[in-house]
Amino acid sequence: MISSNQTKSLLEVIEKNEDPSAFADALGLLEKLITNIINNPNEDKFKHIKMTVKTLATRLFNIKQMAELLTSLGFIQLDQEFYLPDEEYVSLLENFNTIKWQHILAQGRVEGPQQYQKAQEIVRQQQDVQRQYEKEQKEKEKIQQQIKYDRQERSLVKEKDSKANDLQFGAKVKTCEQLGINKNTGKRG
Repeated sequence: MISSNQTKSLLEVIEKNEDPSAFADALGLLEKLITNIINNPNEDKFKHIKMTVKTLATRLFNIKQMAELLTSLGFIQLDQEFYLPDEEYVSLLENFNTIKWQHILAQGRVEGPQQYQKAQEIVRQQQDVQRQYEKEQKEKEKIQQQIKYDRQERSLVKEKDSKANDLQFGAKVKTCEQLGINKNTGKRG
């Protein structure tokens, strides 16, 4: 499995060797293909990327290192197509934001310096949100683990009856039976 940092490095290398507009277009198409896989994880048809499809051949596979990128994301090349096995789904998810963010930056570069600055700001904000989400998830896991430990600890401790049941002092309260009142009829017996 490749890390998101390795994916980013590979994308940067590819970008240096490609036409900026073609690279941005290819990343946009790849992002769409991956989104289809994520939105439809149980549909096998989305897990196949065929090199023989004209649109994919001209817009995606015209990028020299696209096969290397797909392989690093977990796809397996089978003749003229790439297939994502189920066990590589998590790896794809972990790298999706990196691809999306690199696409935003590449598109910004193509559109000019001002758009590139806006793209950088958008990516920075999205990365901040991602970091905050991951931090909250770790905290949530930590709390859930503590709850689990607390439950285990409580299950090992034998609980005692209330102390009030053992008290021998206080008001001399008598029950209905002690007073001779039949509980069912309410009459003295």
